[in-house]
Amino acid sequence: MDMTIVEMLERNARLFPGKTAIIFGESRISYRTFYEKANALANFLIAMGLKKGDRVGLILQKTPEVLISFLGVAAAGGIVFPIDYNQTLSHFEFLLKHTNPTVLITDERFQDILSRLEGRCSDEKTIVVGSKSTNQRRSWEEVFTQTSLNPPGVEIQDSEVVYLNFTSGTTGLPKGATTTHANIYWNTLSAVESLGLTGDDIHLCMFPVFMHPHELFARPLYLGGTIVLTDSIYPKSIAALISEHRVTCMMATASIYDTLARLPTSLAFNLSSLRIPESGGMYTHPALVQKFMERFEVPIIPAWGSTETSGIALVAAVQGEQRPGSMGKPSPYYQVKVVGESGEELPPDEVGEMVIHGPGVCSGYYNQPEETGIYMKEGSFLTGDMVKRDRGGYYYFLSRKTGMMKVAGVKVFPLEIENMLLNHPKIEAAAVVKIQDRLRGEVPKAIIVAKNGLEISKDEILKYCEKKMSRCKVPSIIEFRNELPKTPGGKILYREL
Repeated sequence: MDMTIVEMLERNARLFPGKTAIIFGESRISYRTFYEKANALANFLIAMGLKKGDRVGLILQKTPEVLISFLGVAAAGGIVFPIDYNQTLSHFEFLLKHTNPTVLITDERFQDILSRLEGRCSDEKTIVVGSKSTNQRRSWEEVFTQTSLNPPGVEIQDSEVVYLNFTSGTTGLPKGATTTHANIYWNTLSAVESLGLTGDDIHLCMFPVFMHPHELFARPLYLGGTIVLTDSIYPKSIAALISEHRVTCMMATASIYDTLARLPTSLAFNLSSLRIPESGGMYTHPALVQKFMERFEVPIIPAWGSTETSGIALVAAVQGEQRPGSMGKPSPYYQVKVVGESGEELPPDEVGEMVIHGPGVCSGYYNQPEETGIYMKEGSFLTGDMVKRDRGGYYYFLSRKTGMMKVAGVKVFPLEIENMLLNHPKIEAAAVVKIQDRLRGEVPKAIIVAKNGLEISKDEILKYCEKKMSRCKVPSIIEFRNELPKTPGGKILYREL
């Protein structure tokens, strides 16, 4: 039977109230305290006028307040939507107009953003973390002074939407995947079974709050495990946290694991507790898997997940065979197909779009029927990822559908070129994008970061590529940069390139 995240927290507070739920810096929060604070916030929100189905925006960093907010809003029957505080003012304005939130919960350092959003959310409907009440804004401390710690008694169904996770849309506007308690439950159960997670695991999630917020807490909440929070992406800080708290499971992008593998061996960090280093959000190069294994004696576990599938839907085996470059196989409760341009299912080794079905898949986008119609069909999610499946049932990512190019009629996938470039001993990082060409329609352009202290010429790269791949795949333009633009989570910003 499905469980809501509210029921998971209540159960943990009842079964092991004194167990540490959240570690952040020097603070430790037990499941009992976590439960009581979530209840207090739920009651406070209801007193502020929040009704079932109302939206609550979170402009918070990765601190305990974001988890308490998420569970508190859920307990009150509200719908959470985290906001990327790195975005432009127009992005904020769109989200607030689109969702029409009843309440905003923000960190004091982001109050200046709210001050510039005239009329979008009134001061008296804003809770500020880290400062006393200013003007009409409510303070976080005020929530817990005289508010009841008992559950608010709102009946929550597992089929109800608990949060909107915003991702970029085809029009360039964000689109909010409507995620239910049941979506989170089935995705969590799938991850627990495929990765072999237990209640003894200690979890470190390196994704930002606004990317996959439930990945911060859903697995440990389901199991009664412990969550370690950090907003730092510095490798020494991450290694220190793993070492100090004996972290067993972490979720990060490949770029984070790359920085860990580069730490000097002279640094005395003990990462022996780490048994599930899960890599999602971007392609994990086999060379990185090998480098990490040699350094820490534990294999990176590549996975594929998305906002619309409520988290990972494919994952490599924790034990047993791992095929280099593969995203693994479908996780339990997810069905995956590769389809052609007419929607027909393709046989092994043919490239097509990946389509995913299952109870973890969201039903659509909030108030965006056109976007829903493009990506959601008959309960399935059309991912926009071009992949192939081998005869053993392992899946391989090749490109975003929008990134695939046709060079003089030949299909070319950027990842294939990127991987070839990354094998060059003088190249640190590479990204390939398509550009228009009058003669051939589209051609590849490579943006390259050379390894520190090494010089490499365009001519040297061209000769290398011509030996390794067909002419249509050789980059027509080569650009050098000191670094590639990335999101806070470590993904390359291909749109900028």
